[in-house]
Amino acid sequence: MKPRSLALAAAGAPMSPGCEALFIVNPAAGHGRGRARWERGRELAESLWPGLQVAMTQRPGHGRELARAAALGGTELVVAVGGDGTLGEVVDGYLAAPETSRRRAVVATFPAGSGCDFARHVGVPRDPQAWAAAMAAGTRTRLDAALATFRAPDGAPRARHFLNVAALGLAGDVAAGVERRGKFLGGTLTYLLEGLLSIASARPKRMRLVVDGVAEPAAEYHLVAAANTSTIGGGMKLAPGADERDGLLEVLTVGALSKGELLRLMPAIYAGGHVGAPGVVLRRARRLEIHSDEVLPLNIDGDLDGRAPAVFEVQPKALPFLL
Repeated sequence: MKPRSLALAAAGAPMSPGCEALFIVNPAAGHGRGRARWERGRELAESLWPGLQVAMTQRPGHGRELARAAALGGTELVVAVGGDGTLGEVVDGYLAAPETSRRRAVVATFPAGSGCDFARHVGVPRDPQAWAAAMAAGTRTRLDAALATFRAPDGAPRARHFLNVAALGLAGDVAAGVERRGKFLGGTLTYLLEGLLSIASARPKRMRLVVDGVAEPAAEYHLVAAANTSTIGGGMKLAPGADERDGLLEVLTVGALSKGELLRLMPAIYAGGHVGAPGVVLRRARRLEIHSDEVLPLNIDGDLDGRAPAVFEVQPKALPFLL
């Protein structure tokens, strides 16, 4: 008897093979190593989903287009093969499709990028054999996503969904550095180096925050972040208590600390030890607005994408995910 499809699996019930699946592969992920990792796992994936289809991304944003088209076309499983950037594009494309069109589909990830912070947070293995075992036992789970509304580089309004962290200040400077120089040291070391370089020239920025509708006085911050999951930059535990199922974002602010204080905080971030340090505030909210008279670059899931003013708002249980 043909196994039941993913579309018929109830929330929390084991998923089954035998569905129509599209794997969206970013061949440039992992500093060019993503495609090789996928080839090692492809046979395993085909044993779970015979007849799966593969689409290679050709340019930035292509994953978004492919995922939206897949949802509109009734594809039941859409898998992002790459890192957080690839997954972010796939999630954004999926959620951009009308709800009636995407009701059948579920999203998953095959970690093949440099950082893979989302996979780390939810426990999706990077090893292909372990990944296949996890997917075979996986269930359809509804996760929170978040919507960022901001300005594109040309000043036009823009919006996109994200799964991990959106941030301005030092995180925006780091994203700008990564875009200029690339991830030549891999994910974790590249983000560490760019973080140190950004601290060396750090200057707090004056921002005005509105948290869940309550306007706060303008203040100087080195970092303001809205986190749906716990890590950024290949393992920095920016918001160690973030829960992608609680309907809330973790809002982290780092005030006008000295460069020496920032450098002392840097190693602590990898274990979440910065929380509670002087000048570091962590709280929960559903909606965060950030305004500034300065041009502040925006880091969304590790990528440089636009600038302030920005609004980040949680979308509870918006994303069906195979975990």
